[in-house]
Amino acid sequence: MKGIYLDNSMTTRPSERTISAMMPYLTEKWGTPSAPHKIGNAVIPAIEESLRAIYALLQASDDDDVIFTSSGAEAVNQVLQAAYFDVTMATGQNHFITSQIDEAPAIMGIGRLEQLGCNGTLVKPSPTGVLTAEAIADAITPRTALVSLSWANGLTGTVNPIHEIAQVCRERGIRFHIDATHALGRLYFDREDLGADFITFNGDNLHAPKGTGALWIRSGARCSPFIIGGIEQAGHRAGSYSIAALAALGEAAKEAVEAQDLLGTEVARLRDSLEEQVLAQLPQTTIFFRDQERLPNITAMGFPKIANEAMLFTLNQEGLYGCIGGGSFQQIGIVIHACGIPESDAHTAVSFALSRETSQSDIDKAAAIIVNAAKQLQSLSQE
Repeated sequence: MKGIYLDNSMTTRPSERTISAMMPYLTEKWGTPSAPHKIGNAVIPAIEESLRAIYALLQASDDDDVIFTSSGAEAVNQVLQAAYFDVTMATGQNHFITSQIDEAPAIMGIGRLEQLGCNGTLVKPSPTGVLTAEAIADAITPRTALVSLSWANGLTGTVNPIHEIAQVCRERGIRFHIDATHALGRLYFDREDLGADFITFNGDNLHAPKGTGALWIRSGARCSPFIIGGIEQAGHRAGSYSIAALAALGEAAKEAVEAQDLLGTEVARLRDSLEEQVLAQLPQTTIFFRDQERLPNITAMGFPKIANEAMLFTLNQEGLYGCIGGGSFQQIGIVIHACGIPESDAHTAVSFALSRETSQSDIDKAAAIIVNAAKQLQSLSQE
């Protein structure tokens, strides 16, 4: 399908390398590694190679555990459920924290725990679009079992001060989980300095196919299985898993490491170019959180007096694909309004997320389409 795809926070196109990595394990090497024969043994090298690549992406040590999951959502839910079984049932600490602008797996996962008698707190973001360490500290109680936060917001691009929040959690002796889906391959980091007990991510945001994700568990941290029924993956997740999908995720991890410089420089330049071209023609456009630390590939633009649903529909008709939320995301208007921005402004926002496949030609065409769509809709509103 032709068009300009700038919805890469929702999902990314599987790369040719990840698809190629999958194919042998769908056609020739289809065995299961738990089988004690040559057919099963034939897939073990692929598992080891893929896990090495994922360990490298996460900067994991040999003593840490990395669990292959079917999605980032599954991985997040395993962290939440494990905290309930490993902490709440053992100590009575039944308080869980996330943010008002986090994604559905964390918010709904904590909602499920509330049905089991736990308490949840959704912390309000600051006017700069992030969760401050002070706000997290204020939300913590003696009964807090876990703090679960996204490293960065996939709609606005704002980056939470993870190191500062981790320090608060360490000082209070509270488990800390980071959903790194939108940050991996886009932000430089030292995993040791992150201070997390658990890191999760969704594979199809890294140009892997859907049905892939992973959970990193710090050495020494207990994490009860979410799916039970066998001893696969060292007992952390039962059931046979797709070697083809794992091979693809491993290849995506390699590509993410290789492309990080590109995303941090060239893709950031393209994002800035899009903003500058739109502002040159539509100076009243709002670039939300432009002065804050943002992911290099995301911009959230507001178009005065234009409902974002109308803008998104018009862009779609012209072959430009952006995002206003949906799926695991909240609506972008709700996210931005939660940061203290007036509702009338927040609901004009459209998010555009670039990828390493985005070109200058794409950006030039996208800017022209955005400008024309905004002018068209503004003229209709004046009639």
